[in-house]
Amino acid sequence: MSGHEKDHVDFASDMDIIVKSESSFSTLEKPFGALVGAGLPLFSLAGGLVRKVLYDVLTSFHINRGYRVIETPLIASAELYKVSGHMDYYKDNMFVFTIEDKEFVIKPMNCPHHILIFANVLQKYRTKVNLPFRTFELGRVHRYEPSGSLYGLLRVRGFTQDDAHIFVSQEQVKDEMVKVFEEIRELYENVFHLPVNMHTIKLRLSFANLEEVGKYYAGTHEEWTSIQEFMRGVAEEIRDKYGIEYYEGVGEAVFYGPKLDVVTRLGDLGEWQIGTIQFDFNLPRRFRLVDLVERIYGSDMQIHMIHRALLGSIERFLGLYLEYTGGRLPIVLNPIQVLIVRIYTGKDDIDRKIAENADVVYERLKKAQVRAARVDADKVTLSATIRDLESRVKPSVYVFIGEREINEMSVNIRYYDIENKKHISIKEKNNDLTSTVEHIIDRLEEKTRNVLNARFRIYEDLEYMV
Repeated sequence: MSGHEKDHVDFASDMDIIVKSESSFSTLEKPFGALVGAGLPLFSLAGGLVRKVLYDVLTSFHINRGYRVIETPLIASAELYKVSGHMDYYKDNMFVFTIEDKEFVIKPMNCPHHILIFANVLQKYRTKVNLPFRTFELGRVHRYEPSGSLYGLLRVRGFTQDDAHIFVSQEQVKDEMVKVFEEIRELYENVFHLPVNMHTIKLRLSFANLEEVGKYYAGTHEEWTSIQEFMRGVAEEIRDKYGIEYYEGVGEAVFYGPKLDVVTRLGDLGEWQIGTIQFDFNLPRRFRLVDLVERIYGSDMQIHMIHRALLGSIERFLGLYLEYTGGRLPIVLNPIQVLIVRIYTGKDDIDRKIAENADVVYERLKKAQVRAARVDADKVTLSATIRDLESRVKPSVYVFIGEREINEMSVNIRYYDIENKKHISIKEKNNDLTSTVEHIIDRLEEKTRNVLNARFRIYEDLEYMV
């Protein structure tokens, strides 16, 4: 658990991101998890806010890079997954049910729906559609996992993917895959302040066991041999450009093609897959996209599909991130961004000024859409109050307002540098406290703002958390 007494479930519960499955619904005398179902995380008030901000960040990130945002339904006719091949190769991991004598599935992945949307766009707009064509969805999926393998947010049955599919010609595949890895690096380093290097991640070339082609993998032995060699070349180019090593995992491919998986080594939880870049040479022909392209463009252009997710499962990524940081989130996502600590003295005139100054800072931050909260303390209880807050909500910035700050017109601020994992204190003579706080927030947001060309702020009153 990365040297912490708590794990990611404890951190997420303390921050009101999730409802702990073992917590009791007292009047029903049942745990929440028994009512929701195993492997189905229940996101609470702060969790809903975190997801909303993260979704906005991810959507903007993708739109800025040429992806088209789409949305697909949570259930589908089993016929769709028969065409795609999932009913043949993946059915044991799917939730299948019957309505009016027709078979349906709860969506286990988004790719068949994305193919339908691409095909419809191609038929409508014909030669106006250019390749690469990129679709993006924050897609909710459900997959069967044995109950014994379920673990917090890291292995669940219902999760959301930052899922995209890129429809490309044969000549475009390699450049697009390398570009996807660059997107992974940009997102990790600038939004989450995670260094992308040989110490934090490695790449797994997830290959088929060639002896099982035809049984567990669609296509021919020759196709898999050729495409896996191609993927090895992609991995080598990424290694040479970014210094990220790769290794081969035989038997780790999906039925439609080999993968280049991002495996994290954050903390002490062992290795977990997060992002992925997948080469699909099967689904485009199962849906006869080659025929459709030939009909519209009048050529026999080979069309392939790249499946990719930068974070992978949003739930897993958040869980691993909380483990790695000891329960901290970057300021853009942090439920409580600024905590104003009123250090009362028992002197009416001083305490009135403390309260007034705290309210001025709070209201100005609220107007700027910064999620601020206020908490009371005194010299005796201050240390215990901070310890309690650090064990639970972990604000990005503390603003202390007490007698000294009032009398000396000084600022006393402490903020967390998530990139270097340390608190930094600022104590100086300054009669413009609010501007100083805003400047610190701007500095903490800078990397995210630069990579997204926008500022992402959503105010919500979360003062109940403190």
